[in-house]
Amino acid sequence: MAHAVEVNTMKMYQKVLLTLGLAVFLSGCAARLPEPIRGDGTETTTYRSVIEAGEDSVGTPVRWGGVIAQVHNRQDHSEVEVVYFDLRGTGRPLVTNNTPGRFRFVVAGFADPEVYRVGREVTVLGDVQGFREDLIGEYVFEFPMVTARGLQLWREDPQRIEVWHRDPFSPWYRHYLYGTGPYRYHPYYFPYGTRVIQPAPSRSTQQAPQQRQRQPEQGGSQRIRPTRENRIQ
Repeated sequence: MAHAVEVNTMKMYQKVLLTLGLAVFLSGCAARLPEPIRGDGTETTTYRSVIEAGEDSVGTPVRWGGVIAQVHNRQDHSEVEVVYFDLRGTGRPLVTNNTPGRFRFVVAGFADPEVYRVGREVTVLGDVQGFREDLIGEYVFEFPMVTARGLQLWREDPQRIEVWHRDPFSPWYRHYLYGTGPYRYHPYYFPYGTRVIQPAPSRSTQQAPQQRQRQPEQGGSQRIRPTRENRIQ
């Protein structure tokens, strides 16, 4: 009997510790988000779930992001059209070559196209207000419409290229069984390193030096130096 009570007590402690650990983890994730899109901790819904639910998703809280495609300024509000991309842990969109679709978020007043610039990354916290059909070119697309409660316009970063590599002389390489730093680890956990390379501008974007041109003489003619082809033998 005493053993059974002890087992139940241990299970209860494990559940409490698991709950506390999960709460700390979630609070840490939320703390990484900028204040305007952090929210009150209410669970948000993914883009794909809203598309599947259709009109049943009206009123659902969402935190979506992507790249601005267009700005539609109406008489008393503005609609910003966004190409959707999944978010990083920081809340910034992870731009790739694949997207499940687009959405539009609504803000009060005028949205200056120079601020909400095409191609700029944005993340929105808001609620689904419904769907609206509109054209993308000649294609009819059904846009989820989101009423924005907070938004984050991200700064444009220079192009980054991340290169993963193995370094046989690094203490994080597989051959070092226990590591040499103050934090020791299993040898197979950290076999890679990462570097960020800022690419140099391509030759096509570099301005070529201006070449001096010989000014034509009076009369509109230009002196031509003799060459092997036009020299009189």
